[in-house]
This record gives sequence, structure tokens and C-alpha cells, in this order.
Amino acid sequence: MRLAVLRPADRLEESSARAREMGFDTITASPLAIVPNDTADIDELIDELRLQKVAYVVITSSTSVASLLTLAKGREVNVIPMLNRCTLVAIGPATAEAMRAGGIRVDMMPKEYTSTGLVDLLSSQGVAGKRIWLLRSDHGDKRLVTGLEDAGASVREMAIYRLVPQTDDAALEQLVKEAIGGNIDAFAFTSALTAATFVRAAERFAPREEVIAMLNARTVAAIGLPTRRKLEGMGIRVEIMPEHATFESMLAALRQATSK
Repeated sequence: MRLAVLRPADRLEESSARAREMGFDTITASPLAIVPNDTADIDELIDELRLQKVAYVVITSSTSVASLLTLAKGREVNVIPMLNRCTLVAIGPATAEAMRAGGIRVDMMPKEYTSTGLVDLLSSQGVAGKRIWLLRSDHGDKRLVTGLEDAGASVREMAIYRLVPQTDDAALEQLVKEAIGGNIDAFAFTSALTAATFVRAAERFAPREEVIAMLNARTVAAIGLPTRRKLEGMGIRVEIMPEHATFESMLAALRQATSK
């Protein structure tokens, strides 16, 4: 089975290798460029950490970890000891692994690797009146903020990196042409923005209704509920969504479904 793997550039090689290990023939592209968001927000975070005003820091991706360390290094600040005075929360295993690799402790991780899972976990900790920083992309699910605010927390959301669609990326163009030509059997979508960017890129080569019909004639997997909602909102049928929102779980669900 030929599988389209659409991942950020920093995770593409590893993700493709994992898919090949599971028996997939892969074609890959990075629809989104990742840009650390160097704004005054990082200075505010560092100041609050230094003054020990922060109770929890929630990190929602391995890219958030890399962006935080890059931005702090650019300011010649060793942010790790300051972070490790807080309660540190990772959204899932990949984020936790990146945190530990960077010397950042992991105190908590939700059972469900989603914004809803984070809200449930932190609400159970009694966060009313506590200062929480959320480190995420500029396309994060707003329900995480509102859920924690509803629990009484003082929430500061920081878009620590930006996701920039690159519909004219050469590898993405090649993947789109292969897809339209009927040479791809399944698609693994790992974010709502990735899904939307793929469709926009494909519209450069075929009418939207043909793109949607092509996808609906293939096996489409969504890593989690926000991605599924986006795909279905565009008229795309999602056949596979894993119980846990990780790339490995999605691959396993795809393998199981297509082996029947």
C-alpha cells in the first residue's frame, strides 16, 4: 500500500521510516513550514518563570519544545532550571520524549493526548487561581484555553511557533500529482491545517470537487478529532482515527484496517 505521509519537516524522515517499518510504501511532503515565534511573549514567560509566578507550563508538541529552547538560547537564557521549578505537562509521548531529551522534566501527561485530555487532567488538579502557560502553535485549539479558564485558572497562551502553509513546496506538488494520478492508496493527516493545506495545494491542479472525490475514493486517516472534523467539514470521509492521537497509533490503525 502506498501511503502519503504529511508531516512537519523535522519529523518527516523519522515518520516515513516508521511507516516503512510497518510495511507501507511511502511518499512524503511537508505542507507546513515551522517558524519559531520570536515576540515579546517569550520575554514575558521568562520573567514570570524567573519570578516563580508560574504554577504549570503545558507543552503541546515536540516543536514547541524545540522552539522554546531555540528562543531562550537566542536570549542567552538557561530556561531549563526555571521550567523545572514548575509543574510541567506534556500533551503526549512524543512531546514528553522531546522534553526529556532537552533536559526538561515531565510531571504529568493526560490519558487522552488532546486538548480535552489536558483540560480534564488539569481540572482534576484544582487549578483555580493558578497561573498556567500554554506553549503551542498559532493554530491551537481554543477549547484548551476556555476549558482551563472555566476551571478558574489564570491562563496565558503563547504561540511559540507559527505554521506557515507552503502550497508551492516541490515535494508537496509531486505528492499532489501522484494523488490525482491515482498512484496513492491512503493518506495520513496529522493536523487540521495540514489537511486544509493539502486540499488547497491540490486545487492548483484539479477542481476542488475532483480533489474531494479522489480522497473519498482512497483510505483517509486522521490523527485526532480536530483533524477529523476539518476533513469532514470539507466533505472528506474519514475511515480511520486512532484511539490515541499519536502518529504511531494512526499507522497501527491503518495497518490493521487495510490488512483485513
